[in-house]
Amino acid sequence: MIDAEIATMPANAIAGVPMSTFKTTVTEDEKAYARSLRLALEPFRQLRPTMPMQYLITFLLVVEHEGESVSDYARMADVPQTVMTRHLLDIGDRNRAGEDGFGLVTQERDRKDLRKHHAKVTHFGHAVMNKIMTAMRTIPR
Repeated sequence: MIDAEIATMPANAIAGVPMSTFKTTVTEDEKAYARSLRLALEPFRQLRPTMPMQYLITFLLVVEHEGESVSDYARMADVPQTVMTRHLLDIGDRNRAGEDGFGLVTQERDRKDLRKHHAKVTHFGHAVMNKIMTAMRTIPR
């Protein structure tokens, strides 16, 4: 064969491997939504490649319901309050080990009841949310 014919052939045909008969079951819409979600999750992967899903859910709950208490978020996520406390600490200013957290949220003490804290999205958390929103806009309408 001449070089031009080889250049246009699929790589597996050149190697003498029979062409695959695999047919994808994924629609173009499904591919587009998957891509948008993957891009929306990318800011979390950049913060930590093994970011736990619970941290993402906690962050999104705070964005949806900013100003709620730990017990409110725990109820929304259907997890014990102690677990939600750890998640909010880990995505906050300082994690439960006293090290730097992810800085996505902060907690403010309730002025009327000093036992309560209310979660709030930080400037950095807003920047991450803007990246998520940009990625989600790539979803076909």
